[in-house]
Amino acid sequence: MTEAPQTVGETVRADPMIRAAGGFAIASGIISAIGVVLLIAMFVFFATSSQELGLVFGRLNDICAALQYLLTVPIAVALYRILLPYNPGWIRIATLGGIAAMLVVVALQLALIFRVLTFQQQAVWVSLAIFVGVGSWLMITGLVARSTGRLPNSVVMSAVAVPYLGYPVWAFWLGRCLLSW
Repeated sequence: MTEAPQTVGETVRADPMIRAAGGFAIASGIISAIGVVLLIAMFVFFATSSQELGLVFGRLNDICAALQYLLTVPIAVALYRILLPYNPGWIRIATLGGIAAMLVVVALQLALIFRVLTFQQQAVWVSLAIFVGVGSWLMITGLVARSTGRLPNSVVMSAVAVPYLGYPVWAFWLGRCLLSW
């Protein structure tokens, strides 16, 4: 296993974990894209008289969201390894907070899927975890990543990812970048 660079001037050497995170990013992007389609279908069916079908699509979307954020954890670890030399303080805080928020999203989505919580009980909390926790992680890593020179447009791409609908775009972009690392 290679060591992460200790100074800003060094670059992260070829690292299979970073390339693997590229695969996780692509997989999470695919699952997220499916989730977005399911979310749209849910709202379409809720707007019609097919409420039960809307609930089915909603539950499938919840499953996709849980998988998406679970697959994002190894991406966060890889970005931590890459970005640590560029801004250790912010990256440590962002990564810890981001991974905690990702796991909260997964737990809340599972609680909803298995009917431990109702949508009304978990909606505010899952939204806060996504927008504040994961969103902060995305924006901080995007800001620090522009220092690497290897993640072009990282701030814009991170901003695109914060709302649920834009996550697949970020995941495919990041996946391609990490696979070529």
